[in-house]
Amino acid sequence: MSSNGSTFSSIEINKISTSNCSPNYYVFEDTLPRQDETGKATCELNNDNVTASWNVAKLCEPSCSIRGCDNNQLCAKPSGETINRCICAGYLGKYCETIDAAGSFFLSFFLFF
Repeated sequence: MSSNGSTFSSIEINKISTSNCSPNYYVFEDTLPRQDETGKATCELNNDNVTASWNVAKLCEPSCSIRGCDNNQLCAKPSGETINRCICAGYLGKYCETIDAAGSFFLSFFLFF
C-alpha cells in the first residue's frame, strides 16, 4: 500500500511498518524535515474486523521542488541545509502556508486603519 511517497509493505495487524521516502519526498515535523527521511505507519484492523488499513504517523511529503510553494514564493535550498524549502519574506517553511508575522501585521494594519 502506498501513501504519498511512502510504500508500506503488507504486515500483521498492529505492527509498525517503515519506508524510506522517495527522492524529493521528506518527512516533516512542523516546517523542518526529519533527518532520517523515513515514513512510518501502523497496520490497524478496521471496524468490520475483516479489512485493515494504514494509520500513517509519519508521512513522506513532497518537497517544494515537486509540490511548489503555496504563495508562489521562492523554492530554494537555505544555506547549510540539504533540501529545497519555500522562502517567503521573513518566513521559511514547507510550502509557506501561513503568512509571516511581519506580513500579517502590515496587512492587518492597512485593513483596519
